[in-house]
Amino acid sequence: MIDLSSKKMLSPKLNAVLDAALERERDQQPKREYLGGSEIGHECERQLQFSFFNVERDVDKYLVGRKLRIFERGHWAEAAMIRWMRLSGVEILTEDKDGEQFGFSEAGGLFKGHCDGIIVGGPSVFGPFPRLWENKGLKAAKWRSFEKHGLRHFSGTYWGQVQVYQDRFDLRDNPALFSAVNMDTMEIHWEAVPFNPMACEALSVKAARILRSCLAGELLPRISQDPTFYQCKFCDWCEHCHQMEIK
Repeated sequence: MIDLSSKKMLSPKLNAVLDAALERERDQQPKREYLGGSEIGHECERQLQFSFFNVERDVDKYLVGRKLRIFERGHWAEAAMIRWMRLSGVEILTEDKDGEQFGFSEAGGLFKGHCDGIIVGGPSVFGPFPRLWENKGLKAAKWRSFEKHGLRHFSGTYWGQVQVYQDRFDLRDNPALFSAVNMDTMEIHWEAVPFNPMACEALSVKAARILRSCLAGELLPRISQDPTFYQCKFCDWCEHCHQMEIK
């Protein structure tokens, strides 16, 4: 008799080995000890403080197993987009003269960021040049939301990242090019994102305020007092945060 149960158990057994390796790799990564330019657009300043201090996440919010694999596919999407653009004649820089990813560092290394690339030439439709390029790989529902609503309304975090990077990499004159790959259908949606100097200044002031509060040991307000609020529900520190004394 064919043992169907053994076939059903093969994938979980093999996946467990892969996932354990990914989790070991995760645990060996150095902890980030700075406020990221990629996250400064997030609305909740307390969440940014938790991220800065590497506060222990809620038990159910750690990237494990399949979630680690999902996270990694964003890197695949970025690498694929770079290859496709270069095949199309787009001149895109992804590393500086030292072979490092383009980055900026301020406040003694406490505020940092790294961009996906800078487009410096190619088919005119990709211009004007030079311009910042940022890319995300999104599941279908989020991709459709971005396509429908535009970057600023879809994600203040991504939009804020683009604003800060345009400023820090001196790419204010030409709109950034933001692309998103639908990881279910492989459709690509593009948006030109103009530089907004007032918004960028507000984000810079926000970064300074968060760092001052962190260094002074001051806890900033959470975005909502309701743990079921949608931004709180998806926060890695929701339970931890809402169990703390309100300040």
